[in-house]
Amino acid sequence: MTDFRSAWPVTPLAPQVAVRIARPMPDLSPAIESRVASHWNAALAKHPTLYNGRVFCADVINAEIISGHWSEYRRVLAQMREPDLYGADFLRPLAVVGLLRTTDGIVIGQRSETTIYLPGYWQGAPAGNVESRDGEAQIDLAAQLMAECLEELGVSETECQIGGCLLACEHPQTHIVDVGMDIIATLDFESLKERCNRLGNAEYQRLMLIRPDTTLPTPLVPTLSAMLERNR
Repeated sequence: MTDFRSAWPVTPLAPQVAVRIARPMPDLSPAIESRVASHWNAALAKHPTLYNGRVFCADVINAEIISGHWSEYRRVLAQMREPDLYGADFLRPLAVVGLLRTTDGIVIGQRSETTIYLPGYWQGAPAGNVESRDGEAQIDLAAQLMAECLEELGVSETECQIGGCLLACEHPQTHIVDVGMDIIATLDFESLKERCNRLGNAEYQRLMLIRPDTTLPTPLVPTLSAMLERNR
């Protein structure tokens, strides 16, 4: 067991783990609602384009099934700013993260310094919240990750294939849970980088190709470390 596992708990997942909505969004007390609104308004002042969409939060995670409920992004952001806000009822927002294999190696991305969460960290690419994009009730993790491929990297479904789930890795302070998934692209690294620069949404300030003998950059999101360790 490596050091990152003690800080960021890792749960191995079945390749086709099911995600189920088990309960409605809980109500907040007036005091908690006031704190959420305060954090959200402060964040909007710095990042006016923030959108309060629906995000999925896990209540139970095991290898075969992840169950939980829809919440609001503003509630998640408030917890990021104030980790003890909800006490024992903390949110565990689900995210998808790719282990992207091009024809010449694995591609990782360095998060922009302007991002709210882990700026400057290297992570698997692409990555994003599991969210309700069109009001859908069912959750398809592969479709969620495919949407991130197009938005962040400019890569379409004709150029990559989403594989199975690998693991879930939880940030101990924010409780964001990354679901690591395989992606196989038909592009080489230079083609993918050009596509990202031309069509991507500037989520990453840099992309890097890694091979078995590559010295990894720092800092790394522990989810990436866990996926690379499993890939050995």
